[in-house]
Amino acid sequence: MSATKKNTLTLKTEKALRERILDDSIKVGDKLPTEKALALEFGVSRTVIREAVAALRADGLLEAKHGVGVFVSQKAEPEASSQQGVGNLHFSASMLDILELRMAVEVHAAGLAAARRSWAQEAKIWEAADRFRAALADNVPTEEADWTFHRSISEATNNEAFIEFFDRLGLSILPRRALEGAKRGTLITHQYLEKSVGEHHAICEAIAHQDVEAARDAMKNHIGRSQMRYRGLMVQARKNTEEQDNTLDDAT
Repeated sequence: MSATKKNTLTLKTEKALRERILDDSIKVGDKLPTEKALALEFGVSRTVIREAVAALRADGLLEAKHGVGVFVSQKAEPEASSQQGVGNLHFSASMLDILELRMAVEVHAAGLAAARRSWAQEAKIWEAADRFRAALADNVPTEEADWTFHRSISEATNNEAFIEFFDRLGLSILPRRALEGAKRGTLITHQYLEKSVGEHHAICEAIAHQDVEAARDAMKNHIGRSQMRYRGLMVQARKNTEEQDNTLDDAT
């Protein structure tokens, strides 16, 4: 299945599942059917169901209880906010600060994943990396695939705190979510994303070889490049603002 078709199926499934959650017949605290049952009902793969559920968890509508299932956590759609974050975890900090936090959390997570991953978890990490590469090749949005890649690494830590932390941040963990139109295009170029493909591969290789230090270094390099890119964009934005202010001063 192409990345374009899979993304479309995920979006349609997410919409249908969201409508069901918001229906009056569903109450907060109700448990969703299993992935298998939902996949049969919607006529999609369990992977598509898993991605749709992850998106709704990121929006705070669903909550996963380890070993029990997925439950409806709220009925109202999340309100728009200028803060970074979703669900029950919100940040008023800048994206640079969040990237610094990610560096601390995800570098350690990569090391733990290299030490603890199961064969199934390793396969899931590779699959997510391939989906990101395919989405880029098909010239379709890569955000969901990127988020899934990083989350799959948090799963491979086999530490629920890492998984919950990542889910509560949701897609807002990606720097591009904090940017508007033109700025997003300046930061997230096709060339930039092509380099991410290589960085994802390096992370996968290190985890596959259970090389803890190499996995940590590969993740540090990956997130560090985002930090440098975003910092440069912010510095340029400040310079542009200062130049505009100086132009206005000269004109008065």
